[in-house]
Amino acid sequence: MEAIGWNQYGGWRIGIRSFDGKRYYYYAHMRQNYPYAEGLAEGSVVTAGDVIGYMGHTGYSVKENVNNIEVTHLHWGMELIFDESQKESDNEIWIDVYPLTQFLYKNRSEAAKVEGTKEWHRVSGMRDPAVEEYLKQNPQVSSGDAPSLN
Repeated sequence: MEAIGWNQYGGWRIGIRSFDGKRYYYYAHMRQNYPYAEGLAEGSVVTAGDVIGYMGHTGYSVKENVNNIEVTHLHWGMELIFDESQKESDNEIWIDVYPLTQFLYKNRSEAAKVEGTKEWHRVSGMRDPAVEEYLKQNPQVSSGDAPSLN
């Protein structure tokens, strides 16, 4: 997790950088007052299918938790970063993620409500060797909500 918090344009939002640093995933306009899955913070490691947050309609306001968007939705995008100077510049490369969204929808992870809370968690875990290696090298980093598959 590279960025988490309020942004006047995206509202409550999350930014996730791939381990190789070449892809940045951006999720915005998340739910008012409870935008993120419990325990997430900058530096957290998440795996495909982890519940990271909840759709909403925040943003386009300098004031937190103001909803200036009428329809609940998720804005997400993917930026390619070949050189760090591209990240916040006029040379950003953003990808049309609609075809990827269609693919991911067909291959999504089942999630279940955690009784008595506002939380949801994925039902089945996923083993990702890259995440395991990263966590082994960085024991101070917390991982997402996926149960381990050993």
